[in-house]
Amino acid sequence: MKLGAASQLGAAALDEVEELDRLSGRAFATMVAEAPGLEVRLSGSCALGLSGEDVADLNMLFLGVGAESGRFLAEAMARVDALGLPVVALMAPGATAALAPAAERLGLDGAGTMPLMVLRASTHFNLGRACRIEPALDVATVRASGDLVAAAFELPRGAVARTLDASLTPTAGFATFVAYSEATPMSSVAVTRTGSTAGIWCMATPPEHQGKGMGRGLLTRVLDRLRREGVERFYLHATDAGRPLYESIGFETIADQAVWVKGRSTQAHA
Repeated sequence: MKLGAASQLGAAALDEVEELDRLSGRAFATMVAEAPGLEVRLSGSCALGLSGEDVADLNMLFLGVGAESGRFLAEAMARVDALGLPVVALMAPGATAALAPAAERLGLDGAGTMPLMVLRASTHFNLGRACRIEPALDVATVRASGDLVAAAFELPRGAVARTLDASLTPTAGFATFVAYSEATPMSSVAVTRTGSTAGIWCMATPPEHQGKGMGRGLLTRVLDRLRREGVERFYLHATDAGRPLYESIGFETIADQAVWVKGRSTQAHA
């Protein structure tokens, strides 16, 4: 656990981390908006999104720097415990030292760090493998996306259906794209957007489809499309498996955020 991470960041970087964590909490709530057991709590630099599913990766707690963070953590975990849910918590570097003792007392286990990565407008990248890309707007493509996410991150298909599938409607606040090789769905990615900033979520390529360039082809073409539509900055919370891909495209790590977990997590975010 990197408790001294904040000291390695300048004020501007810390401000950006706080901003993107706030966006992340709201984006996650949008992506599970139709979950039957959804609960969302927002306060300053903190956010709690509970899908109600017994899957840690579908219940997220974001903790930033602020006078309210300790209270928010305590109240959030009280609610998590009352519902009997697992949860994944991400702490901003500036909050970790102050919140870590309380997190341990509240039953959270340290699970290392997760890089918060950014791709900026000035960064050039090359398009990957050409592939057919379809937005998940019809029943078949939504189902294909859910199948890919469940397989890539070893998540229960029913939980994915009740949360991500159910929330993916033509008027949803996020979009999902699926890459195909002929008729076979190979890779999927979800995108949230706030103004000129977009979040990358659930970059999912199951093991049997990895190493074929489909994930890179999908992601770079979605990034290129969104840039042409006015997006200037992309962010994501990377898994260890995904980090090399993002670095090769040009994403930079702006913070290694502490990850805390109650229950089992696959950290299935990007």
